[in-house]
Amino acid sequence: MDENKPTLLVVDDELGMREGIRRILTLEGYSVTVAENGSEGFAKGSEREYDVVLLDLKMPDIDGLTVLRKLKVVYPDTEYIIITAFAGIDSAVEATKHGAYTYIPKPFTPDQIVFEVNRALGKRRLTLETRELRAEQERRLLEISQEKSRLRTIINSINDAVFVTNLQNEIVLANPQTRSLFDFPSTIKAGDNIDDVLPREAIDLIHEARERIHQGVELFSHEWEMKANLELVVSMKTAPVRDASAEIIGFVTTIQDVTELKRLDLQKSQFVSMVAHELKAPLAAVTGYLDTMQGKMLGGDISKYDRMIDRSRERLQALIDLVNDLLNISRRELGSVRREIAPVHIPDIIQANRELFHGEMEKRGLRFEVDIENDLPTVDVDRDEFMRVMTNLLSNAVKYNRDNGSVRVLARREADFVIISVEDTGIGMKPQDKEMLFRQFYRIKNDKTRAIPGTGLGLSIVKQIVDSYHGDIEVESIEDEGTSFVIRLPIRFVEEGTREHEAEKTAG
Repeated sequence: MDENKPTLLVVDDELGMREGIRRILTLEGYSVTVAENGSEGFAKGSEREYDVVLLDLKMPDIDGLTVLRKLKVVYPDTEYIIITAFAGIDSAVEATKHGAYTYIPKPFTPDQIVFEVNRALGKRRLTLETRELRAEQERRLLEISQEKSRLRTIINSINDAVFVTNLQNEIVLANPQTRSLFDFPSTIKAGDNIDDVLPREAIDLIHEARERIHQGVELFSHEWEMKANLELVVSMKTAPVRDASAEIIGFVTTIQDVTELKRLDLQKSQFVSMVAHELKAPLAAVTGYLDTMQGKMLGGDISKYDRMIDRSRERLQALIDLVNDLLNISRRELGSVRREIAPVHIPDIIQANRELFHGEMEKRGLRFEVDIENDLPTVDVDRDEFMRVMTNLLSNAVKYNRDNGSVRVLARREADFVIISVEDTGIGMKPQDKEMLFRQFYRIKNDKTRAIPGTGLGLSIVKQIVDSYHGDIEVESIEDEGTSFVIRLPIRFVEEGTREHEAEKTAG
């Protein structure tokens, strides 16, 4: 890939959309080629290897998924982005299943298309670097085929599992990662046959790879779920080892743990589904209210529609909160959050939240108890961020509480830290739920929580904020008894870049 000018192919049968995307991406400094239908897109996409191909899903001759499948065979390392006005969970899943990097519904803004293309280019760079590293690894293997000690050192230093076999299916070399992955006995030695030591599925995959290699394929790869339920997923790649005359003398197999990537893909799919659900219900409700008001179904007295207006506002505010949470996470991941660090009086924040949740707590008969140490010092934080932390914790304490229960907030000083705890008498959680609690998009799902709204983003945002101030947050919970969140924040916040300077001043 030309680092100075990435190459893109845009395939869309709509002239305006096709040219619009071309202009946007050309202004970003990319080399953009366009095709007006699927046939032309496949022809141009087959002629050369593009960095990113953007495919319209619905086209009059060949649909985008068919073009994707065909191009993926020719150039598997190109990143493919599906763009369509026919957005849906099924089509998104289908596109991802066939190798699309991401899925963008129309209409979209210039910023959105640029952002997704940049993300795809980032993944493309990593793929090419991996390909170059693998090629370099294979070149080295050929160069040092007669230097056994050096070969063993190189293989043992690779983080992935690597083993080399000869044409008789005997193991020549196997690094420690291979032994641990397959739980090999420590007595395994060169000359052992793979049929005697590898699982049956691994043996079948290796034999299939060798057959394909003899047919002309230089690198055969396959994903394998070694342990069910995404407990362990690996990517197996087998390539030939050749001698100086280019004759195949053996095979090298690398096995990479891709479990976390697969889990992230699953989380992404679940998140798309969850967001679609969270958006659909309130929008449908607001649409219903608007239809009722527009048709004056309750008569001409506008006061009769006040409740509908209030409910519409509540529903729309929930959507705004969801969008704000997503934007907040995006800004933090991009490092673009702007802060105004200043001393903040904790009791003021607690009182503001008390007023915020007063109506809900009163309706459910919840007691609000506050125990704040006298002369509690201020903390150096961004007021809005700290307000968001307390609002999220207190919102959970109210939502997951029992009627006529209590919410208790405690704050005290401990050395150079302020300790704040938010306790409730609610439904609590199981130990396994507690372990997952601060992950993005994670929500506890059971009969007690099914009717409670939320996106699974609040606590992950809380942890991100607390961590950014060099603090920590812990949770203690007993099922059916209650939950306690404890935050430990430094009284004086020092940015990472100024820590060394502050230390020098103190020493001076």
